Amino acid sequence: MRKLIFCIGFILILTSLKTTAQIKFEPIGLMEKGILFKKDVYVRCDVEMNDEQLVKLLLKDPNMASYAKPLTLNYSAGKILSASAGILITLPILDSFGSDSDPNWSLAYIGAGCLAASIPFKIAFRKKARKAIAYYNSGYREAKDVSMLFQTGPNGVGLVMKF
Repeated sequence: MRKLIFCIGFILILTSLKTTAQIKFEPIGLMEKGILFKKDVYVRCDVEMNDEQLVKLLLKDPNMASYAKPLTLNYSAGKILSASAGILITLPILDSFGSDSDPNWSLAYIGAGCLAASIPFKIAFRKKARKAIAYYNSGYREAKDVSMLFQTGPNGVGLVMKF
């Protein structure tokens, strides 16, 4: 009987140590890498993450749902458009090497259009990722925006600063 109580107590102590180890908060850092083309690199626990890993991390956190869903949509739309652009541009180029006939260059033009359409999604992903990281690092608190407005008051029109 004593062995059973000892084993149960030992297991409870081990599980409580494991759960307290998972509660530790690690902020997400943001670095820009690249010489010619700047690329955002997200760092957590000294591990560099790409965009896909950041999206997966934020989707696992239930407190980040309002930030993770638009971030995921922008990431997916940008990736789908850029992948289709790569395929549509590559097909006529490979066709021009392989055969003597004139390749269908309209596919390459459509691919260039898809590539141009993917740029706004990538820019939106970058902006929303920065907002999501700021929200995550602040402990799930919204950052207060300071705004300056012209409003009328008892003394006339004036500049009002809202926090």
